[in-house]
Amino acid sequence: MVLQHARALRGLGVDATVHSPDPCPAWFDGADAFYRQVRALDGRSLPRVEVAVGTLASTVAPAIEVAERLACHLCQGYEPAHDTLSRAERDAMLAAYELPARKLVVSPHLVRTVRERHGVEAHWIPQPFEPELFRPPTREREDDGRLRVLVSGHWDLEVKGVAWCLGALRPLFAGSGRRLDLVRLSLDADAEELAFWPEAERHRHVPPVAVPSLIQGLDLCVGPSSPLEGFGLLALEAMGCARPCVLTDIPSHRDLDPEDRASIKVPFGDAEALRDAVERLWRDRDLRRRLGSVGRTIAETYTERRTGEALMRAFDE
Repeated sequence: MVLQHARALRGLGVDATVHSPDPCPAWFDGADAFYRQVRALDGRSLPRVEVAVGTLASTVAPAIEVAERLACHLCQGYEPAHDTLSRAERDAMLAAYELPARKLVVSPHLVRTVRERHGVEAHWIPQPFEPELFRPPTREREDDGRLRVLVSGHWDLEVKGVAWCLGALRPLFAGSGRRLDLVRLSLDADAEELAFWPEAERHRHVPPVAVPSLIQGLDLCVGPSSPLEGFGLLALEAMGCARPCVLTDIPSHRDLDPEDRASIKVPFGDAEALRDAVERLWRDRDLRRRLGSVGRTIAETYTERRTGEALMRAFDE
């Protein structure tokens, strides 16, 4: 997403660069034109610039240090609310939100969160999306009576909701008819998950450019995230590929599809509601097609140009 932000700004004539201690990502086409590897994220290694954006809470202070006119804090989710943080980590996160940097957020609900928690106004920066990369398949999969369902994210990361989701879906695989094929997309799979669902089709460490073809071969995407989810990128990418979605009824998913025209929403943690929604879509191929078609329409509004223009408005004000 950060690389897309830089590319969007450069498309508007801005001299935008990304600085990181990590090597240039070879999987992002053209990144070498604006990516700079530095020894550290501090004033000694970073250049002085007009505008600096810290893309994690820990990088806000360095952004302030090198910004001559404006420092920004890009909030991809409200980190201080995570239960897994230690007290020291939470205090550090909260301190970053109090620094004098303009807040940029990836969802409208985060505008409300930052206003309520910190008393400042944030700017919504719509998610950049690549419509030519994430697009409907040229040919739909043959209907074999089975449903290929994608669930993404790490098993024990509560914000992603994978553990409760797989627990809810397992009876649809193990029960009469075995109607469901689980497709997992994650960086890794721990022993507990492997023991719970050994038959799953697993895709690990998939390069971003290979994700569209994976999504295009599915029938359904499930987004089981908790209310802490900042945006839910996979749902947008699935909609771009005209795949119907079953999503948890949380703020970020409501912002993406407020009228439930491209998804069926279920309460977070409600296993029965999730199974009912998946079974409904398994039975109704026409509904899957309608939801997918509207999803594509929604995804097409998330253009990189829109992202760049939103960033420029935030900077200009």
